[in-house]
Amino acid sequence: MSFKYEILKKLVRLIGLKHMFSGTKEELIAKARKKNAKKKIPELKDEDFKFETIEINDSKVLVMKHKRKTEKACMFIIGGGMISAPSAMNIKRALKYAKDTGRDLYVPYYPLCTDHPLNVAYEMIYALYLEMLKEYEAKDISIFGSSSGGNLALGLCTYMNAEHIETQRPEKIIALSPGTCVLDDEEWQRMLEINDKDVAIDASYMKTAIDVMKCGSDDVPDYMIWQQKADYSDFPKVYINYGSDECLYACWKNLKKAFDHYGVDYDMKVGEGMYHCYPILPFVKEAEDGYKWLISVSR
Repeated sequence: MSFKYEILKKLVRLIGLKHMFSGTKEELIAKARKKNAKKKIPELKDEDFKFETIEINDSKVLVMKHKRKTEKACMFIIGGGMISAPSAMNIKRALKYAKDTGRDLYVPYYPLCTDHPLNVAYEMIYALYLEMLKEYEAKDISIFGSSSGGNLALGLCTYMNAEHIETQRPEKIIALSPGTCVLDDEEWQRMLEINDKDVAIDASYMKTAIDVMKCGSDDVPDYMIWQQKADYSDFPKVYINYGSDECLYACWKNLKKAFDHYGVDYDMKVGEGMYHCYPILPFVKEAEDGYKWLISVSR
């Protein structure tokens, strides 16, 4: 590993980023609400883009359109443990992604589990997809998601399967470290083995998140919380990525079983020694290969 990467890991540990996702459900939600109250959709300016904000199911969506018309679009779903709203830095990364992929971008500020059960976010994501279909062909729409956004990216089609919806599926799904909860003890033990290496997420959150995602409701389907249980039939191509040093990588074994069971066509990439969602966070040279891979599969 490069000197810069070693310094970065030490700095992140010193800052205590990992503690952002440790604590009780009540503590996590209280902290998230306080931070979310300060977050606004940033005003963007770029000579090559038009920006607008639309509303879907009472939630905001930031739309970034190339002034030079393109037929391709992407729903860009930003993570945050289902409790954190996108930051201004997240939006800057989204704009760079739009530039590098040549796609129009739709960035949903989906309902968070600070105030809503997870199924409300799923319903909003599906409604946004229907809105995008009014302007783009399904074969030209990709769904990108990182972390809990990766949950929703995979979840768009699993939701359509569960609800027996015949709407045409998107072209492809790109999921970075999709946020799913711990399925069984074997998975939990794998997660604990990785936990000390993970500088971003504490393994304990992937158990606490079960109650967070339910948000007091008994109506959240299991497949939304445990993606390992979802129906992946009739699925588009999936590009999926993990860092080997992140807790969520422990869930890949069971998720892979589900993919294989339903015959999903997937391209899997693991960054050895890498951190959570490193392709979209290429802070060090070791992550640059991940970003190149991400852009190549996203175009």
